[in-house]
Amino acid sequence: MAAAFSHVIFDLDGTILNTLEDLAAAGNHTCEAHGWPTFAVDEYRYKVGNGMLKLVERFMPAEYAGDGRMFEQTLAEFRAYYGEHKEDYTAPYAGTIEMLDRLRAAGVQLAVLTNKDHVSAAPLIEKYFGSERFALVQGRVDAFPPKPEAPVTL
Repeated sequence: MAAAFSHVIFDLDGTILNTLEDLAAAGNHTCEAHGWPTFAVDEYRYKVGNGMLKLVERFMPAEYAGDGRMFEQTLAEFRAYYGEHKEDYTAPYAGTIEMLDRLRAAGVQLAVLTNKDHVSAAPLIEKYFGSERFALVQGRVDAFPPKPEAPVTL
């Protein structure tokens, strides 16, 4: 039986791939390096969403709000650690691969659109879902700022 729709676009983190524990570990590693408070993995559920920049902003202590230099340093440290440890605990949610395969068998084109950095997203998709399940995988790239920002047009 054909599906009632022809295309489905998925988010990555927290939708088809459980990355919470690795994101929390990277956040806590960065906090520990600065002597800042750390958070339980479950607390990160309320810090993730809206991309890596927002996550870093949310785990930094309030006294650094608006400190661009500290934010950039913290973001770089977080990215470096996460880049090395993004697959320590990450895995697809139970049943996800089977669901994707059923959709494909029904003729549905699948894609991933995520605010995770593209250089991190593409290898994760390849590792956990293979190269054939998704017609397109697109992560955040510097050329296109994440929502709600929009490119300036003249």
